[in-house]
Amino acid sequence: MYTLDPQLVQMAIGDARLATWEWNVSADQVRWTSGQSDIYARPASEIDTSAAWVEMVHPDDRGRMEAAVDKALETETGFREQFRVAGKDGQSIWVIGYGRVVRGPGNALSIHGLNIDVTEWVDRLAASEARFSATFEQAAVGIAHVGTGGKWLNVNRRCCEIVGYTREELLQLTFADITHPDDLDTDMAMLRALLRGDQPAYAMEKRYLTRDRRVVWVNLTVALVRKSNGRPDYFISVIEDITARKQVEAERDGLIAELELRVQERTAELEKLSRTDGLTGVANRRHLDAQFEHEWNRAARTGQPLSLVLIDIDHFKGLNDGAGHGPADRALIAVAAELSRIARRPADLTARYGGDEFVMVLPDTGPEGALCIAEQIHAAVHRLQIPNPGSPVSDRVTVTQGVATAWPARKGLSNELMAAVDRALYEAKQAGRDRICTASPAASATDAARID
Repeated sequence: MYTLDPQLVQMAIGDARLATWEWNVSADQVRWTSGQSDIYARPASEIDTSAAWVEMVHPDDRGRMEAAVDKALETETGFREQFRVAGKDGQSIWVIGYGRVVRGPGNALSIHGLNIDVTEWVDRLAASEARFSATFEQAAVGIAHVGTGGKWLNVNRRCCEIVGYTREELLQLTFADITHPDDLDTDMAMLRALLRGDQPAYAMEKRYLTRDRRVVWVNLTVALVRKSNGRPDYFISVIEDITARKQVEAERDGLIAELELRVQERTAELEKLSRTDGLTGVANRRHLDAQFEHEWNRAARTGQPLSLVLIDIDHFKGLNDGAGHGPADRALIAVAAELSRIARRPADLTARYGGDEFVMVLPDTGPEGALCIAEQIHAAVHRLQIPNPGSPVSDRVTVTQGVATAWPARKGLSNELMAAVDRALYEAKQAGRDRICTASPAASATDAARID
């Protein structure tokens, strides 16, 4: 007859309480071979039939137990079930029951079995599950279990609050359904890396679209749980709402960008001021020197002509002494405005050369074009009709101009052209003022440039 050695079983399972039994099916007799009194609240004589045994099983577990026994008898195999029975103090006891069908002499069927009291194990498991459930549900961050196909399997309260869906609604969706389209490819790439085993976990900042289509920023940390055979089982996602932080960062970045723009604008203003004559608003001598050198070198590269027009207000000292500083300053401003209007090409430059002198730099302009510009200036100043009581030339403001053109041959020798236009202005002054004089080619030619 098949029997179980209680001592061997005890050694295998440790301190757990157990009982062994045999059930003669045809006679419907249950015989307890050991341990029955350690588990159950009644003597063996009261549970010596299958009906008495079934009566002890918890009503919610009876149908399952009877089905397991019937199947074992039908297939002549065995069963393993966990169920509850009434204990010594009326408390339910959790038992794992094992049984194996044995065919004896005369083909008589019997079942030999073992019952193990696992109440303490179940209680510990229940307590552990309760602690996990409380931690899962009450966590300050969102926690979710996500299937390898992307479907939400389990979500806690905070996760639902973050994305604005109920638990039931969320469990019908995948994480891709609520991920911002701009973040989905990155998220999917990291998930594939987890599945390949390239890394154990990943973290990223991403956006979800809530139920009412708001954008919420989260810090997402994802780890992969694998089955005992190493195959992927599900993902654990920890979700922290960082929307408020992102808003602060956006405001900060906006302020920084605004400050940087203001600094750039102010720097440009200061740069402009450093290149501008404070009274007339045209370029100052510093800017003139730099731009003139630049245009000379460019003309040396391209072979194009470069012209200068040097303008001097006739007898400006008499205007200053006779009319005062205010009218004199206004005269300078008015003349500068006319020069700027006439030099209207982007590369043309009007600059204040000295107290009452202006210079106009005219790139890609030959002698005829430069003379035409000088004649326009002459006519424009006459039209201004600015009184000049200290001038022996006219009772109105007039200007004397020198014009010179060069075809630069080498870089860095622009002073040749400046000297030529200065000589032309001197000649115009010597000739009586209120006139234009062009540079003499023969007197101005050098190996650095041809000058007309």
